[in-house]
Amino acid sequence: MAFVRELDIPDRQLLPVRSLIGPGLGRVFVKSWIEQDKIDPEIMRDPFDRSDDPRWYQIDGWPIRGGSKEEILRRKWERRAGLYVRWHGIEIWHVLDWLIYSQATNAPWTANVDERGEPKKLMKCGSLDALVHEADKGFRLRPRSGHLNGDDVKIPVAAGASSDDETEIADLGVDHTLVELLTPRALRAEGGRMRHCIGHGSYDDRVRDPEYRYLSVRDPNGVPLATLELKGRVVRQFRGPVNDDPLPAVTDLLSRYAAENGWQGYEDAAIGRYVGNVQRVLFDDLLAGGGLDGGDGGRHEVLRILEG
Repeated sequence: MAFVRELDIPDRQLLPVRSLIGPGLGRVFVKSWIEQDKIDPEIMRDPFDRSDDPRWYQIDGWPIRGGSKEEILRRKWERRAGLYVRWHGIEIWHVLDWLIYSQATNAPWTANVDERGEPKKLMKCGSLDALVHEADKGFRLRPRSGHLNGDDVKIPVAAGASSDDETEIADLGVDHTLVELLTPRALRAEGGRMRHCIGHGSYDDRVRDPEYRYLSVRDPNGVPLATLELKGRVVRQFRGPVNDDPLPAVTDLLSRYAAENGWQGYEDAAIGRYVGNVQRVLFDDLLAGGGLDGGDGGRHEVLRILEG
C-alpha cells in the first residue's frame, strides 16, 4: 500500500503494528480521499496554505503522462500518500507511536475486536483527529514508571542524559547551542522535558541508525527549545514543546546553520510538514510545475538532478 510505504517505518517496528495501521490510519487515509474526490478528483489546493494565491496539486495520477491504467493508478496513490503524509505527518507519527507502544505492552484495547477481528477502538475513529485524540488518551494513561527501550522491555524513565548520551555540535549564537542526541536514554530525557513522543521508545531503533540524526536546540541554561529528526540532510520533523511548531525565534536562530549544512525541508518542517520519501516528493513537485509535465526529456532531467 502506497500509504504504508510512504510512512517509511523500519520493518522491526512496522511488522508488529501493520494489522493496526489498516483499520486505523489506513482507513481514515482512504476516507479522506473519497471525500476529496467528491469535491474534485483531479486537483486540490494545499489545505494549510492560507495565502491569496494558494498552491494547487494534481492528484489524478497525471494521465497525460501516459502509461497503463495500473501505472496511472499507482502514480495517483503514491502522489496522494506523499501529500497526505507531508501535510499530516506529525499527527500520523503521534498515532504510530501510540500503536507501537500499545502493541509492545499488550494494551487491553488491542484484543477488544469486532466480528471481523478489527480493534473496536480504531474502528470507532472516523478521522485522523479522532485517532490523535485516542493516542493522547493512551499516552496520558501510560505508567510514569516506564518506557520502552530498543528491546521492547520496560526500563526506568531517565531523569537526564549524561555526556555519553548527547554532544554539542554547534554554537548557534546568543549562548544557544545545538546538541545531538545519541542514545535512547537521551531521547527519553528529551521527550520528558519537551513532553512529546520522542521519548516513548518508538525512535530508539532509529537513533542507532547512522542514516538518522536527532538534534535539540538548547537555551543558555541547557533547556531544550525544539527537537529535530533528520534523515540524511532532510529535516523530517522539527517540533517545539508538546509537539507544537517551534517559536519563530528558534526557527530563525537555526536557519543559518541549516542553510550552511544543506538541510532540505527545514521551513516545511517548522510549520508541521513531514517529508517521508523526499526524492519522490521533489520529483512530483518539479513535474507539476515549471512546464515539466510533458515529455520524457523533462522527467529524465529531474531524475538526473535528484540523483546528483
